[in-house]
Amino acid sequence: METDFTDAGSSLQNSGEVVDTTVVMVNAQMTRDTNDDPRKLIKMVARISELAGSHAVCSVVVGVAAKEGDLLFPDYLDYLESALRVEDQIYRMTRERAVLYLSDVDATCAAEVLVRMFSQFCDEFPSSEQPEFEQRMLEVTAGIGPLTVKDVLTSVFGQKEVVH
Repeated sequence: METDFTDAGSSLQNSGEVVDTTVVMVNAQMTRDTNDDPRKLIKMVARISELAGSHAVCSVVVGVAAKEGDLLFPDYLDYLESALRVEDQIYRMTRERAVLYLSDVDATCAAEVLVRMFSQFCDEFPSSEQPEFEQRMLEVTAGIGPLTVKDVLTSVFGQKEVVH
């Protein structure tokens, strides 16, 4: 016994209206925002200042920057975020700039850690050209006094030259 299913559809399936069959492709990335909330940076600098003043804990703040449009830099920050200790932090200012906070280390140790992580990143994510990122450090020691966001950013990214 054969059954005929040609008329057995719902009214929606059998409606005589034309359906739009145009294919529209959208490139949507499912990633988190590339910039962090500015309040996170304010809290981070306050914590750095408090740890240096109250507990005499030496730490290092690092400004990391890439050329505009660098495609590897966001991946590098993601790699750092996964490789750093829990007490360390990353603040993403823009797509090409970030501030790293490395707690309980001095500048020499921080430099060694960053060189090792950069080398590991280059090994795991090979590219035709080796990535180039600028890094400047601010060592925060006991007795440095209260820090402001302006102090930190000026130290790790420098001041722009005045153009007349």
